[in-house]
Amino acid sequence: MIRKRSHQTKSIVEHQIKLIGTFTSGIYAFIVGSVLLAVDYYVDFGLQFNINEVAIYNRLIVVSNILISILIGISLTTFSVIFVVMQLASSQFSPRILRHFLGNDIKTLHFIGLFVGTISLCLLPQLASVFFYKTPFLLTLSIGSFFAFYCLIWSYPNMITYLSINMNVSTITNRIKAEMIEEINVLYRENWSIGKNLLYKRPKIDSDKFQIKIASPFETGYLDSIDYKKLEGMTESILTSDLGLFFENAYQKPIVGEFIMKDTTVLFVLVFSEEITQNHINTVTKEFEAIIKKTFKVKLFRSPTQDVSFGVRKLVDIAIKAISPAVNDPTTCLNCIDHIGEIAKELAIREFPSTDSRTLGAKKIQVNEFNFEEFIDFCFDQIFQWGKADPTVVKRIVRSISVILPLVENPFNLKILIQQVEAMDLLEIYNVSEYKKGKLKIAKEKIITVEKELSWFRQKAKLQIKALELKGVLAHYETNRYSNNGAITNAEMEAIKYLKAYTVFDGFLSENGNELT
Repeated sequence: MIRKRSHQTKSIVEHQIKLIGTFTSGIYAFIVGSVLLAVDYYVDFGLQFNINEVAIYNRLIVVSNILISILIGISLTTFSVIFVVMQLASSQFSPRILRHFLGNDIKTLHFIGLFVGTISLCLLPQLASVFFYKTPFLLTLSIGSFFAFYCLIWSYPNMITYLSINMNVSTITNRIKAEMIEEINVLYRENWSIGKNLLYKRPKIDSDKFQIKIASPFETGYLDSIDYKKLEGMTESILTSDLGLFFENAYQKPIVGEFIMKDTTVLFVLVFSEEITQNHINTVTKEFEAIIKKTFKVKLFRSPTQDVSFGVRKLVDIAIKAISPAVNDPTTCLNCIDHIGEIAKELAIREFPSTDSRTLGAKKIQVNEFNFEEFIDFCFDQIFQWGKADPTVVKRIVRSISVILPLVENPFNLKILIQQVEAMDLLEIYNVSEYKKGKLKIAKEKIITVEKELSWFRQKAKLQIKALELKGVLAHYETNRYSNNGAITNAEMEAIKYLKAYTVFDGFLSENGNELT
């Protein structure tokens, strides 16, 4: 609960306060400035300290204006360079990685706010002197000049260092991974354990039942997030109303992150056991449209909130562009594969679907989410497709999945990870026969290293299968069927069959455990 509250608070700060830089500059310019101007106006420092306040004020104006000029000049130059670098990085890697670089980075916005606020703080006393020409606002101008000097000798170098570090692609990819793991910890709060369902498949809507479809009332955009707690409470309030209507199930149609079209995309489907009157249809539609407006958020861009696949999408984009002939930066691709592997590891040990989804499912509200099989395909398929000719990239994909295997106790997830590598058919791509025919333009030792990597992967996979057998996990699901859905139960049994067959055969197996090669 504490972690969830902490995440909600951070989400508000990061995703709702978009103008923190303007807010910070306003504090310096108006709040601090107003207090200092009031003190200057009512307190005679010249009389108290026996100084010529007017003469000092007039001389300090010259120094202050010079500091302001320098500060404006270097700020404009710096941010012009930053935007050029951001544009180059955006085209080289992915436009999604830097879209909110300045908009969501609190520290960068603080720097901007400090610079703008300091300039305003230096100009305020000079502006006030126009109306109160007999009052030298020495304290305000002195504080403003001090902040300007502080910006030049301390904040500006710190900002340059901070930006140079944070615009590095390694920092960007690491930040994306950290955001996704944090989101996984919020969405999937429980690890998988023996006795739980092996896999999750989206519930299907019975087409023979009476349905009410609620179309999107939002402007066209991407489904950003859903407030499931509020959705649960508001839906219960309808069920306990005096309408006398009880739906069998309610289905969320789009997955978070999908593109939503106004008045076209169906967001919610209500299924009833019998047909209801038109008046009731209108009432229910109106009620649920109000619920959707309060619980669904549709925005112009996708965000990491409740959208783990979006973070992976950015890493995949960076990896693909990095190994393109135009960029030719395989090291960055390997870095992305490592981070994707860590994200996949976190999901491989979690229980599907998400915690909120299971809670709502028990209350007849079916949430639509991706499953582990779709996620793993999404992680590695495109990178392999574009990098399969590079043995370094291929080996890193295999190694990233190999590292995950000893941690996976869910037989279905283990099967998916094994199939992901076996489906690459690496021994057909990298074999000595093709090399001798001149079809492979790589060194022979590279072929051997790929074969060794695959052999090592298969050994680890078989060791993990044996470990699950010793723990009684496979036997448990062979003798106990927890799933009510027949299709899921069959898939569970096929996963057990596949794993047992994999320990015997060295070739590629089909999903039902039959040997293909």
